[in-house]
Amino acid sequence: MTHPDAHSSLREWLALRPGLARVFTRYGIDLCHASDMSLDDLCREKNLDPLILQADIDRATRCAPHDMGDWASAPLADLCQHIEVSHHAFYRRELPRLIELLAKVSHAYASNRPEMRELEAAFQEFRARLESHIEREERELFPAIRQLMKLRPPADPPGLGSLISLLEVDHEAVNASLLRIRELTHGFVAPPDTCQTFQSLLDGFWELEMNLHQNVYEESRFLFPRAVRHEAALRATSHEKAIRS
Repeated sequence: MTHPDAHSSLREWLALRPGLARVFTRYGIDLCHASDMSLDDLCREKNLDPLILQADIDRATRCAPHDMGDWASAPLADLCQHIEVSHHAFYRRELPRLIELLAKVSHAYASNRPEMRELEAAFQEFRARLESHIEREERELFPAIRQLMKLRPPADPPGLGSLISLLEVDHEAVNASLLRIRELTHGFVAPPDTCQTFQSLLDGFWELEMNLHQNVYEESRFLFPRAVRHEAALRATSHEKAIRS
């Protein structure tokens, strides 16, 4: 693969090194909706210094672990496990912690900041949607993909299209909920007269957003389309064998 440059799309950069998602989300770049934009275009849209962005990319590339998965070609079962271990485990660890922090912050500031009640409601909605999404993946999608990878023609694949369509709708709903949290917190920036607990809460929201964007990118760019293509190829091969026999 040719090394991407400033004229290459975000998609091309992430294909080279998926871990760069953390760099891009740090700048508020939506990995899904901006995936076909070049670095030059992103810098102009976000009013970023291209030299600073490139320096961060270079630093992350040098420091990235060598065993990072190549999700364009790694076994799909490995990608499922990565999502469970790296993302789902993170959510299960962080969501209760953030709920506790949010309760403390709301108790301290709700009387002077009425938007805190709305923030609590928005986060509860986000949490419910995200937990429902990861439960559906672990209960339905990942077992189906693992079973799919074991099948050999002639075989009857499980039919993942409708389930993946539902999960893609989940992505949009979860992202919209998190965007509302970002709006209510003015980009995760604490007001000047608030305490460190407030800042810790917003730092947690920011890290949650960064992890979620990378998770959604890995699923939308690699897991979902590769599973659908594999299933289609298996069905086609099975059909050919059935005709021959």
